[in-house]
Amino acid sequence: MSTPWIIELMAAPAALGFALLFNVPPRALWMCGILAISGHAVRKLVLTMDGDMVFGTLLAALLIGIVAELWADRHNQPGVIYAISAAIPMIPGKSMYQSVQALLGIATMGTEADGTALLITAGVHGVKAIMIVLALAFGIAAPLLLLPKRSK
Repeated sequence: MSTPWIIELMAAPAALGFALLFNVPPRALWMCGILAISGHAVRKLVLTMDGDMVFGTLLAALLIGIVAELWADRHNQPGVIYAISAAIPMIPGKSMYQSVQALLGIATMGTEADGTALLITAGVHGVKAIMIVLALAFGIAAPLLLLPKRSK
């Protein structure tokens, strides 16, 4: 394993920070942290088994979405308060940064330089970031569409 599992625990403070920013009720904060840790652990498990980052993120987002909806039904709250703050720490900031950095490298090149490698780098990292964000969105939205609606 390239990185220790302690990094997955660091998803909780990030999720709690976003939960506080979004005014999540204090009694629901601990669940946001648990969901963030669980989501990161699932993604790390998929990556440890030589899986793809996008597939791992999709499975993690599905777990977050399903558990958030089930927990929300049990406590008569909207599931989005748990799911969004738990999923935000999985936004692919590194891929987005590398894509923008390559694009800025192209912008600062001279007219005689060949920017093919930088353009390929920007495209690869940009597409990867977009696919990860889409996996997060689909994973969180799927339980809303697939689970039966709760009666009030």
